[in-house]
Amino acid sequence: MSRDTIRKPVPGSVLVFGATGRIGRPLTEFLHREAPRIRLRVATSDPERVDGLRSAFPYAEVVRADYFDLPSLEVAVQGMEGVFVIAPTGTDEQSAMTNLVTALKGAGTAVHVLRVLGMQPEANPRRLPQHIRDLGTGLPTQHPLAKRLLDESDLPVTYLNVGATFMDNLMRTKDGLRRERKLVWHDRLIPWIHPADVAEVAGRLFLSDNHRHIGQFHTLNNGHDLKRYSDVAELMSEVFGEEITHDGSKEGFLRAYDRFGVRPASELWDFFTYEEENEVVWARNDFVERTIGRKPLTLREWLKDNASALLP
Repeated sequence: MSRDTIRKPVPGSVLVFGATGRIGRPLTEFLHREAPRIRLRVATSDPERVDGLRSAFPYAEVVRADYFDLPSLEVAVQGMEGVFVIAPTGTDEQSAMTNLVTALKGAGTAVHVLRVLGMQPEANPRRLPQHIRDLGTGLPTQHPLAKRLLDESDLPVTYLNVGATFMDNLMRTKDGLRRERKLVWHDRLIPWIHPADVAEVAGRLFLSDNHRHIGQFHTLNNGHDLKRYSDVAELMSEVFGEEITHDGSKEGFLRAYDRFGVRPASELWDFFTYEEENEVVWARNDFVERTIGRKPLTLREWLKDNASALLP
């Protein structure tokens, strides 16, 4: 059989979960711009955000859908051929993905499902320290579970594994940068990427007719930056034209980020320490560049663009 005889249908309709987020918003805008023929539907679990979504995306249908409310998911996926799936940190993936799989199989219309994950490639969950397993709600435990459930569903899923940290996460460090010209963060080694480049990868895959992406686990980074935070401090010094120091101590981290969202900062520190023990797995790759057809944004370029937001 010729390799040209099998093609993945390009979705005529796409449902985007997390459309107000750092990936969902630019993805929705990309699809509207690049393929206005596609019928777009955006979902939120928060009724108070419905009007905001209608205002942000006047060209899309807005629905309320909750991963833990099966009837709302059944309505949301009805008739949808493409589905972009991303879940907030702390999501109970067992319940969420079981419901989503049930809804998608019931609808029977999906030709391509994209699921965003955040895992070290080839990570073995059995190597997780017990205290991280006991938390049960973090990425190291929940994302492998989500992947297993979707694998077992036999749905046409492609995994977008963000094997990197988002550049705009540095916005969380701006207080220390402004007060002391100091970057306070665990000195983890990590690749980097801009969320908008992840969004474009998702958009390009939806618009691709290459069936070989179905079932694949693509790890995404910008192919350029593989840096510790101490390296980032040096890069900031070059870009900003003044010395930026680095504090990678646990004491400094816990003092600066007493709580991180709804979690104690100590839980995040423990996760970074686990990652550090496995950092040899990180590798730059050119998948993003090949998919979007251009060089992804580099960290240096992002720092130049956001210098005034990081420093007064």
